Amino acid sequence: MSLRSALQVDLKTLRSRKLRPVTVAVVDSGVDATHRELAGRVVRAVRVESAGKEIRIFRPRVPQNADVYGHGTAVASIITQIAPNARIVDVRVLDANNVCTGETMIAGFQHAIESGARIINMSLATSAKFAGPLHELCQTAYRQNQIVVASRRNVPLTDDGFPAEIATCIGVDIGRFPSPFQLLFAEDRVIEFVAHGDQVVVAAAGGGKTTVTGTSFATPAVAGMCALLVGAYPDLRPFDVKSLLRAFSSNCPK
Repeated sequence: MSLRSALQVDLKTLRSRKLRPVTVAVVDSGVDATHRELAGRVVRAVRVESAGKEIRIFRPRVPQNADVYGHGTAVASIITQIAPNARIVDVRVLDANNVCTGETMIAGFQHAIESGARIINMSLATSAKFAGPLHELCQTAYRQNQIVVASRRNVPLTDDGFPAEIATCIGVDIGRFPSPFQLLFAEDRVIEFVAHGDQVVVAAAGGGKTTVTGTSFATPAVAGMCALLVGAYPDLRPFDVKSLLRAFSSNCPK
């Protein structure tokens, strides 16, 4: 059984195995597919924009630097650093100011699901106003054996952010650990996992490296771990993956 076998492994050692390619959709500010760390890793890209009440989807060529802010390249590079088998689907929804409407985010999320990506990284959050349609999309992804990994807000307001609060997602908060393969499990919190997202060295859009901090950068660490697990054990279901992450975690102090 895949789950039983997976419980016997160490996440870091999976990197040395022969793994199946796993597509990871990065719903973000775009990805610099020309960066040497990401060369050959971005398999396709779309750009989602709102024009009044209309949502438009464009399909730019790959490779190119499609990142308008620098956020998505950092996220994608964390995933590929952890999971050498990850193949990135770039879904750009954020603009040059690193913001988008809830409707644009939902359209990008829906496209990521329709793309068939096995894992969807959402290093962004919106308010409870959009919880209904996001919940439906998360249910669709879950039924289609797709794993959604989403960020807690850096500064929580009345909620921790959506879709991270939705139970069918893997919600991620920020911590600081010696290894990006370390996790904490917060059993008494809506956002269950805490991953390394403090002072992370990442690829910078346009070339070179930069250092980033935030829940946005803890989330792709978990998405990368998911890509490793699914690459080694393709039959895993989303609930299997969440159970394995829990098994590999330490308990978060109360």
